[in-house]
Amino acid sequence: MKINAKQQFEEQGTLLFNDIEFPLTSEEWQHIESLLDEVEYEHIVGGDAGEGHSVWVCRFYNDIDRPVALHARSEEISDIIMSPKMKVFYKQIMGTDELCLRRCQANLLYEGDYIGVHIDQDSNPDYFATVVLHFDSDYRGGAFITRDQQRGDHSYSPYKRAALINDCSIPHEVATVELGERRTLACFMSKNFGDSHHHRKNFQVVK
Repeated sequence: MKINAKQQFEEQGTLLFNDIEFPLTSEEWQHIESLLDEVEYEHIVGGDAGEGHSVWVCRFYNDIDRPVALHARSEEISDIIMSPKMKVFYKQIMGTDELCLRRCQANLLYEGDYIGVHIDQDSNPDYFATVVLHFDSDYRGGAFITRDQQRGDHSYSPYKRAALINDCSIPHEVATVELGERRTLACFMSKNFGDSHHHRKNFQVVK
């Protein structure tokens, strides 16, 4: 665990943890990775926050109105991501363990795919922080880049089984994958357990 992680998160807005610092066991990482290998993905071009992108997606939870499980394996994801030990970890960074997994999706990028600059809170202002688990390192390109006017631009290239936690108010993008494939699981945390304050009525849920 990083020293003074909550203060660092408030100051930096983005923290990167390796597999030793992030409290998932090897078995838990493998369980999620095996699940991501088995599910079906839909190719999505353009995001609900207005950003341009090309990415393959499998959604486990979405919250057009309130959080809803969309997949037969959703509970397996939640049981790991929102386990008691993980909530203890999140509290050290986010200052609370009263967190709701409002949205969760696997993102798969092949050569030429990318995610354009966007702010997660443009999709829903209830989003507080996004926890992104990384499952590949044998690819080129695909850096996670923050575009913060106050903090400046920063680029992250996480290794396999690293986790990145990002403040949902910070603009960011994923650069074009130049070679290989990049798999992640993006988990959108919120302090709101109820109805969304921003209803994405025109957004089409892909199951």
